[in-house]
Amino acid sequence: MKRHLRHLVTSGTIALALALSYGPASFAQSSVVAVPPPHVSDYWVSISRQPGGTLVLDGYAPSAALRDALGQRAGADISWLKLGSGAPAGYDAAAAFGLDVLDRLSEGRFALRGSVLSVSGVAATQADFITLHQTLATQVPSGLILAKAEISAPRVEPYAFSLRRQPNGNVLLSGYVPNPELEQRLLLAVGARASSTLRFGSGEPLNFEASLDKILPLFALLKQGEVKLEGGAWLFSGTPLTSADAESIRATFARDRLSEAGWGLALAAPAPSAPTTPEQTQIAAATPEPVVTEPTPSKETAPAEPEPVTAPAAEPAQTNPAPAVSPETLDQCRTSLAALSAQNGILFRSGAAVLAEGAETILASIAEAINHCPGAAIDVAGHTDSDGEASANLALSVARAEAVVAALINLGVGAERLYAIGYGESQPVADNATAAGKAQNRRIVVSVRD
Repeated sequence: MKRHLRHLVTSGTIALALALSYGPASFAQSSVVAVPPPHVSDYWVSISRQPGGTLVLDGYAPSAALRDALGQRAGADISWLKLGSGAPAGYDAAAAFGLDVLDRLSEGRFALRGSVLSVSGVAATQADFITLHQTLATQVPSGLILAKAEISAPRVEPYAFSLRRQPNGNVLLSGYVPNPELEQRLLLAVGARASSTLRFGSGEPLNFEASLDKILPLFALLKQGEVKLEGGAWLFSGTPLTSADAESIRATFARDRLSEAGWGLALAAPAPSAPTTPEQTQIAAATPEPVVTEPTPSKETAPAEPEPVTAPAAEPAQTNPAPAVSPETLDQCRTSLAALSAQNGILFRSGAAVLAEGAETILASIAEAINHCPGAAIDVAGHTDSDGEASANLALSVARAEAVVAALINLGVGAERLYAIGYGESQPVADNATAAGKAQNRRIVVSVRD
């Protein structure tokens, strides 16, 4: 009998064995023995989000309770999910992490095999793409390895891109790029006077990055101009710095057969440089360039915080004076700009001078308000919270103010009217000890210069 009972237990029919050996009454009073699911040596689980939103779970779960809990998710199909023991230590955390990632995808797949994770798919929105980019870089559960992370931005049609140099030297990037890494690489390549309103999108043309890498050296030869992708076609246009630069651009187009690859080329003739006589050259060499600075307070009245850094958007040209603006118009302009600044709606990517998604609307309202008082000079002041070094915050506030100035110029505001000023953390309007206070202190204030 003992040998027979042992055989029944081994085969998984322990309840029947106990009933036969001890009788129904004895069995009813005995404890129920739980038999673990079979051991799985190659343990894995995958969760796929289908285009319609259904979540299909496949592989193994360590218990019926956890499998049922996973099935409670909206649209979850657990009919393929089997029970098996031998799950890795981080199974529960990995499954929760994978489901959170899939919540931000329009379609995609999460998989866990042993302690190795992989994620792929298409982000549901711009905000989801940015959040996932940060989450996958910093928030993978402890003890797990992220071996693959291939998240695409939402698909965009038609795909547009623009890299434009203004007459004052500022460069604005707009349109779409496939990922933040390319955006940062472009900003570094173009230089310190670049600002970006780029968004992230997939569906870019074939060899998109390679095309930009090839054309960037030519863009540096433009005094003003644009590299533009529109309607599936590339156009390189503008005014070269010199006639030699114009010839270099045309030679590169011919050598690399860019026109045959679909690139358009439209160059304006560079302005001829005025001839100089030896006497003029000597005078120019002997006369130093004037240095224009903002007035600074005396030592007795100087504040303890760092002095704001001011960067005019462009050196004012010698033009006819702007028409006088009535005091009533100036007051209205001040009131409008104060109200718009109080919304604190000009947002940036974390720790960067790159305008965040959604800033275009309020910037357009600010540009419209500025253009109602065309004779007034405008200060664009950047402020930060107290996190980090004061010197770094000062530099960041200047860079963000300059990014706003560049965006306003692109919206039609005269560059000679705009001044970018950075105050760093020196002028808080709320308590930096709270998250809400820090959010209020991170701000851009646009005002009429007295």
